[in-house]
Amino acid sequence: MASVKPSIDLFLKNPKRNKIAQVPDVKTVYLIGSFKFYADMLEIQKNLAMEGIRCFVPQPSKHRDPTDPSKLLLSSRGQPRETLVKDAYESTIRCFRKIDECNIIYVVNKGGYIGKSTLLDIGYAYARKKPIYALETVDDLAVQSLLKTALPSKLVRIAKEQ
Repeated sequence: MASVKPSIDLFLKNPKRNKIAQVPDVKTVYLIGSFKFYADMLEIQKNLAMEGIRCFVPQPSKHRDPTDPSKLLLSSRGQPRETLVKDAYESTIRCFRKIDECNIIYVVNKGGYIGKSTLLDIGYAYARKKPIYALETVDDLAVQSLLKTALPSKLVRIAKEQ
């Protein structure tokens, strides 16, 4: 698998990766969460944009159903595991780049649900010293200790203050 992915150190040392955050007056929010909440993410993105806040959501890979990104396309289910792993790796790196570019990370976690990929994103954001907010509290105390809970309306105020 080492031949499939470039070193993450090369990614982290690339100064060109942080294009959005280099504009100091623009506050940006990156929404993370399970793709089963994708419609909710798009709605929150729209509402934040109406408040003048730049907001980004993860983009589903070419192997995901565009109408329901929580599911793989039927045509992708027969793909070799290596292909899907490579795609998952590239999607993860794209998320890490957006985390680096944005000022605030917001976890869309209806019912307190946080999946493995979202947890990976939270860990990365925490390591990069990004403020992390979540829609709802989570049961796991260690994870909750890294998050502040905020409804989208409060997130608007937070983004405008920072």
